[in-house]
Amino acid sequence: MLRPLCAAATLLSALALMATPAAAASPGLLTLFSAPNFTGPTNNVSYTSCDNFVGRVPGQRVGSFDNRPLPGCRVVLHALTGDFTLCAGRGVVPPASRQVNLYSIRAGASAPCPG
Repeated sequence: MLRPLCAAATLLSALALMATPAAAASPGLLTLFSAPNFTGPTNNVSYTSCDNFVGRVPGQRVGSFDNRPLPGCRVVLHALTGDFTLCAGRGVVPPASRQVNLYSIRAGASAPCPG
């Protein structure tokens, strides 16, 4: 009686380990906010690759962001004054770079946002 219980427990343990896919990575997440105090979300993006995706920014204003990129991906805001690469984490966009028409998700490194 004890031997079948041990075999069943071993089988269940093995199945539980196999049910957790190692390759199931979390997606990259990006939220752009119109205000510098993380209010007025304009874009919420979930992505699984960084294949040069380009998106529009409604209202053409980005004041802050919450950027959780995939490894090897970076997000770039294409502002009227030039490109601004977002750090990984939460941050505020400098005033000179807040007028934004487009953003892109592409291959590259994302430095962590400062403290």
